[in-house]
Amino acid sequence: MTDSKGNSTIHRSRSLVDQDFPITGSQSNPSSSQAISESYSEKSDFVEASKGSSHDSAFPVEDESATSVSHLSNRKRSGSNDRPPNSRLASCANTKETSISGQLNLPDEAPSRRIYVNHTPDEHVNLSKQTFPSNKIRTSMYTPLNFVPKNLYNQFRNVANVFFLFLILLQLIPAFAARHSALPFIPLSIILLSTGIKDGFEDYRRSILDKKFNHTITFKLVGWRNVNCSMEHIGIWRRIKKLVSHTVRYNIKSFKNASQFPPYAPSVLYSERNSRDSYSSNFSLMSAREGIEALGMGNASLFQNFSVVTKGPPQSSEAHFEPVYRKKIQVGDIVRVRANEAIPADLLILSTENKEGVCYVETKNLDGETNLKDKYSLHSTKECRSELECSSASFWIHSEEPHSDLYNLIGVLKAQVPDNISQTTENTSAIKQEPFNMSNIALCGCTLRNSKWIIGLALYTGPETRIQMNRGVTPSKRSRITRELNWTIALNFVLLFLMCIISGLLRMVFSARQNSAKVYEFYELSKATASVPVQGIVSIFTCLILFQNLVPISLYITIDIVRTMQSFFIYSDIEMYDEKLDYPCSPKSWNISDDLGQIEYVFSDKTGTLTQNVMYFKRTTINGKVYGEAYTDATRGFDRAVGRSNAKQRLNEIEEDRDEMIKLSKYGSPETSTFVSSTLVRELQSPTEQSTYCRKFFTVLALCHSVVTDGHGDSLVYNSQSPDEEALVKAACNLGFILKSTKNKRYIVEILGKRERFQVLDIIPFTSARRRMSIIIQDKDKQIYLYCKGADSVILNRLAENNSNELIEKTAQDLSLFAAEGFRTLCIAERKLEKNEYLEWKVKFNEASLALHDRNEKIDQVSNLVEKELSLLGGTAIEDKLQDGVPETIDLLSRAGIKLWVLTGDKVETATNIGYSCNLLESGMSIIHINSSFSEPEQIKDYILKNLSTHFGLEGSEEEFKIMMQNHDPPSTKYAVVIDGSVLSMVLESEFAYQFVMLCKNCRTVLCCRVSPSQKAAVVSLVKRSLDVTTLAIGDGANDVSMIQQADIGVGIAGLEGQAAAMASDYAVGQFRFLSRLLLVHGRWNYKRTSQLISNFFYKNVIWTFTLFWYQLFNEFDGNYIFDYTYVMLFNLLFTSVPVIVSGCFDKDVDAEASLKYPHLYKSGILRQEWSKRRFWLSVLDGIYQSMVCFGVALFVFYAGNFVSPTGHQTESIEDIGLFISSPAIFVINTYILINQESLDLVSVGTWLFSLIVFWFWTGVYSESLDSNAFHKSTFRVGRTLAFWVVNLLTIVVSLFPRLSTILAQKLFFPREVDMLKWKIKREEGLHMEDQASTVEVSTAPPSLSTSVRDDSPNVSYGRSRFSLSLPSSHSVASTKRPQTIA
Repeated sequence: MTDSKGNSTIHRSRSLVDQDFPITGSQSNPSSSQAISESYSEKSDFVEASKGSSHDSAFPVEDESATSVSHLSNRKRSGSNDRPPNSRLASCANTKETSISGQLNLPDEAPSRRIYVNHTPDEHVNLSKQTFPSNKIRTSMYTPLNFVPKNLYNQFRNVANVFFLFLILLQLIPAFAARHSALPFIPLSIILLSTGIKDGFEDYRRSILDKKFNHTITFKLVGWRNVNCSMEHIGIWRRIKKLVSHTVRYNIKSFKNASQFPPYAPSVLYSERNSRDSYSSNFSLMSAREGIEALGMGNASLFQNFSVVTKGPPQSSEAHFEPVYRKKIQVGDIVRVRANEAIPADLLILSTENKEGVCYVETKNLDGETNLKDKYSLHSTKECRSELECSSASFWIHSEEPHSDLYNLIGVLKAQVPDNISQTTENTSAIKQEPFNMSNIALCGCTLRNSKWIIGLALYTGPETRIQMNRGVTPSKRSRITRELNWTIALNFVLLFLMCIISGLLRMVFSARQNSAKVYEFYELSKATASVPVQGIVSIFTCLILFQNLVPISLYITIDIVRTMQSFFIYSDIEMYDEKLDYPCSPKSWNISDDLGQIEYVFSDKTGTLTQNVMYFKRTTINGKVYGEAYTDATRGFDRAVGRSNAKQRLNEIEEDRDEMIKLSKYGSPETSTFVSSTLVRELQSPTEQSTYCRKFFTVLALCHSVVTDGHGDSLVYNSQSPDEEALVKAACNLGFILKSTKNKRYIVEILGKRERFQVLDIIPFTSARRRMSIIIQDKDKQIYLYCKGADSVILNRLAENNSNELIEKTAQDLSLFAAEGFRTLCIAERKLEKNEYLEWKVKFNEASLALHDRNEKIDQVSNLVEKELSLLGGTAIEDKLQDGVPETIDLLSRAGIKLWVLTGDKVETATNIGYSCNLLESGMSIIHINSSFSEPEQIKDYILKNLSTHFGLEGSEEEFKIMMQNHDPPSTKYAVVIDGSVLSMVLESEFAYQFVMLCKNCRTVLCCRVSPSQKAAVVSLVKRSLDVTTLAIGDGANDVSMIQQADIGVGIAGLEGQAAAMASDYAVGQFRFLSRLLLVHGRWNYKRTSQLISNFFYKNVIWTFTLFWYQLFNEFDGNYIFDYTYVMLFNLLFTSVPVIVSGCFDKDVDAEASLKYPHLYKSGILRQEWSKRRFWLSVLDGIYQSMVCFGVALFVFYAGNFVSPTGHQTESIEDIGLFISSPAIFVINTYILINQESLDLVSVGTWLFSLIVFWFWTGVYSESLDSNAFHKSTFRVGRTLAFWVVNLLTIVVSLFPRLSTILAQKLFFPREVDMLKWKIKREEGLHMEDQASTVEVSTAPPSLSTSVRDDSPNVSYGRSRFSLSLPSSHSVASTKRPQTIA
């Protein structure tokens, strides 16, 4: 963004989420800041600059001796030097330089990174050599060479895998060896193999991305020596790894036939670019992230006008830019990036295509924001525009050690340059320096836009780049069920060891009686093991192998499979697809889907989450007079709360005023304006004093901002990352104050048809501490003004004493009224500056910008010197409309028992009125305000205790708090809490925080206003820890990330504030209204399915294991199997796994429509009724009972007599008896899983049948194999006896009869709420079908009959419409107590 004179502009816009005003600001270019001795180039409007000066000037000058401060000049390509400043300039600039032997004024930070370019200072020669990583990125964990050992190591960090490996190794001992030595390896091998395939596939995808990144082509300066790095040594081991990796990749490519282009074919890099010339575009936006502190305001080079390029006659050089892979870049390399190419490393920008050093980058890969950010080269390196100049540059860099902060960096460039001031004949030199910050850095991952090329110095590479240091910041989360499952597995281990110890003791008893089994099927004891104690110990380890299925090795991988399918269903739900953004609900964490069904507290941001973050300028107060007609969502909500219903009338009045405004207006575009006020239009056209104030006010709105114009005429576009600022500029434009151009810091504004020009001298940006932004401009009359806008609490405290008290009070009242109507407010003020006053301040400002330590604080202190003695102009009101469906969603969540807290940075009044508009607050509510009037913690505590006692009859004791934790009923709808951030910080740090939680828990709504991001996270943590509840946080901005990561479930909205929240979240959605379906439908289903899956898993393992245990009672605990060993190995893998997985993926009690229609069904998840200790022990008892039946029936039949097949074969072998037991056991297990499902469909019945077929197929095929040994022909022998089928039928009936009876009795006599709803839904569907049948009969009946039916139909319809189902409270799931969870 430059003009013909070379003036540079900088526009840094910034928006702070959830503040009450558009938090925007701009900073002066730290490398090409505004000078004070330049003239306007528009000669028709301004005095012509002095012909002898090569500088531009912000002030018109009369002659060469005019007072000025030296500006960073544009050195001509001819190499001419700038005109030296006069003595007053020198004294004003106070140049900071020393001789080589002198002490530097700017101390280095320790430790710091040192980078040398063509020069190493003598004092640095003996410093320790620094090492830097290469630019190769590697996010993959494995290589083809280390995949197997490393993946196995990672898998065996799981205790269950170690346990089963121990059992396998135990069976290698001859005393414990299985009949088939290979079979024990099958289950663990399948688990390890499947997990390894999954890990390998995921890592292969990462490696593909790594390779794509590392092999991207960029241009590196070669032919010169980079002294910061040496040749890389590649050892033998690394060479072997590279050979293996390349071989594997080559084979994969050959197999896929994907190698269509040569590995080095960067055709797109050498194609013609279609990027716009930076001279013709000034589309520039800076970062808009929470916590950014704009550094380097003003120009550091204002004090030191030097160049790092050595002056002298041209010399030949072999240096040239050569295309290389990105991974070849090293720290200290000079790189050239062309338009639309990705930045290969964190680069310090040396020069750009624009001679003023401006370029534009897109940071979408870093923070998701598509707006362009402007970046600037250093002044001292601007001449590094060719290979020759780059190779002849001489300087060194001191910068911070690498860290993850994307928005802050402090460093300094130093160079040894000739001392032109010295009067001696000796060649002397001085060390000069220029500080730099993040505005001079192009971060790796960004893309160069709207600039043809830049040249940069690699500052950080590879793992030390900002984008890599920010990888994986999202904390690892585990669902509540998973955490509780560890204790359940521990109980299984305890039960297993207890069974083994009992077996060992009983074995010793049997051995002591001298009647132990004489034949051991699976092992032979040596003479050394003949003693009783040794036999007992051997029996313990034998039973450990025998009962191993009690610990479900495949449970975790089964849960992973099910959760993956659940996440896929969430992603595929078309009802949660945002068509406008083309964005589905995207699960980022697949292992916590069941937590979605247990959410009790939702913490929500307001701006951009509940609201659209689309701003509309609606009202304003100017010189104490209010303008603008508006009827907002907040006003509508408040009217509804107090019982008024005049919305239609107010809207008609507004439209009438708009028509009148359009008729009166001569300028602008009032027909597109969101601001409606015919009174203001009349005021602007009348020659009154108030008209002067109005014109001044809207002129300031058109100037005080960081909006950047793009295009011309009808195609003029305003670009700003702050929607508040854009709304203000557009409002001024619609009223005839049209911002035409912001090019080169010369703002052109068309004021009611007359074009005027303003020179921007400085822009003091917003910071989170300042809460305001200011712009310093010079008008055509050479007058300097400071315009400031910010929070009323900040601006009103900085007003001059000559401001009218009446005006201040009236403006404050108007702003309070605007806030009460739900608007975001902002105060506008101005100050006229004298030239000398500005010059003195400018010097201090730039000195603060030079600081290497505490730069932000020093800049803030200097800014306070000029942002004072302000004159009040007025205030603005901006509406942020609610998103679609927000009130309905909040109502649904409330009816489901979910409590919603709003954590916002807005004012109390704004948040309160938004609460009314979105059903958080209702008429008749008593609002408990905890505001800044309480200055001491004891006052806050007393106030909280007073409200607990008055409204809820509580004393605030710890005993009451523990009792309250067990109560999960919806709170009273009569009360709400509104607390200010300043008070909240004292509450969070106090000992009475739990009493604050008690108060909030008993209130329906909690609004926390004026809170910071850290306070948001602290509130979430406080509630989650103190109440032991499952929490969800939802937000759309970068300031919501900490809250999102602190909650059990984090939901990010892909909105207008970038995608930082969506990228850091567990689930990303397009709109807030999708939250109801995510929780009430998918969350409830997933929680019920996962709970049922785990219960079924433990049940089936118990029945199988205890069947073996009962057999040991009759076999003297000798460790023999009653089943064939293959059954033991395949039980969990094939025979019973599929029904469990299918039930966990597809089972549902009611459909999605019913889940949303009856949201109170969700309360079972809040109460954690689906998975508890009670359910675990019931599953265990069910398994124990059915195992006794499966074993006992077969035992009873065989006690009665022996059975012979029709062919005369006896069926009394242990393998035959095992088939008598295993066959009904498999049938009972799969049928039990089927009848416990909430719904039966073709998929569930099909998988049930599939599991039975697999069992019989394996039994038939394996028994015919000669390798089956004693099991050979067992199926043929047993299957042909009538007793086998009688035993199967009898076992199945006796086993399942209690369960079937219990289910039937529960549904008939003790129906759950969901049972009654299902019956009601079926009844309604039946009535609906009857209606349709009746309609068909009517349409086909004769006319006479048709008429009579139509006459009767109203009675029938009325009778049906009265049908309803009253749910008895005794069966409601909204119990006040939660069942005890496994912990």
